[in-house]
Amino acid sequence: MGDSKRFGDRDGRGFSLSEVAGEQFGMISDEQLLALGWTRKEVQGQVRRGTLHLEYRGVYSVGHRRVVTHARLLAALLSCGDSSFLSHRTAAAVWGLRAVNTRRIEVTVPGRRLGPRAGIVIHQSSQPDPTDLTKHNGLRVSSVSRMLVELSKTERQAELKRLITESIRKHALDFTGLEQTLVRHERRPGLAKLRQALRDYQPRAHRKSNLERAFDELIAGTDIPPPQRNIYINGWEIDCYWPEFGLAVELDGRNYHSSLQDMERDRRKDADLLRLQIGSLRITDLRFELEPERIRAEVRELTRPERRRDSGRGAT
Repeated sequence: MGDSKRFGDRDGRGFSLSEVAGEQFGMISDEQLLALGWTRKEVQGQVRRGTLHLEYRGVYSVGHRRVVTHARLLAALLSCGDSSFLSHRTAAAVWGLRAVNTRRIEVTVPGRRLGPRAGIVIHQSSQPDPTDLTKHNGLRVSSVSRMLVELSKTERQAELKRLITESIRKHALDFTGLEQTLVRHERRPGLAKLRQALRDYQPRAHRKSNLERAFDELIAGTDIPPPQRNIYINGWEIDCYWPEFGLAVELDGRNYHSSLQDMERDRRKDADLLRLQIGSLRITDLRFELEPERIRAEVRELTRPERRRDSGRGAT
């Protein structure tokens, strides 16, 4: 405790040190220590005393080595510089699409070459388009669209499809943004494989009719009353409507929204219906494929006799 206390209190630097490291899950870089007034000799002295622990080149944990996963990822970024960002498989992990491998953290460094870093796989790149990068949980990371492009060279098509499916389920992937990313990276290897994996998720004219037939079969022979079909309420076309329950079910033949415009239109539609005291339940064919029994249970719950209301309002 003595060495640690002197390190923290010396010349009033400890408060600043604790602030910086505290915001970085206990991590601090050489550059940050020098900016706080420490000399390289003083830093090395604290490493020998065990109050700073080298994690990656130029990056230390302060006071202990019980480093959580998030701190390890942040330390890799600190080691690679301000312009670096987590990419490839590590980006997929940050987005919750696969497990984190802290022994092989993948970082892209634009515009300059770095020496090797133990435990870090460094990718070189030109300066990325701003829309290719974002912050997620406080970490600089490839967007989901860029991450798919990065992995298209090395991953099998089945894994690309899995990543796309999980991205859709987490509402993390926008088709329009992905198309723009594909155009920007048209010369990257593997894009044909990625486009093939995407074909199953792109809008097709027959999907809505197929989903309508599948939904009819799902509720046939149950105690769910038959709905009104393809009617208009306040100018909006409704796929399935139960006026006695104030319930609209929208069957979306797109596996995911093909553009932000579609998403905004759906929100306006839901808001208009809500003002008429009509609740909307949206069912995509992806969700129908993954959890049909849950969908049937939800519709059954929303059309229980005790939920019935007197007015058949809204249809025009």
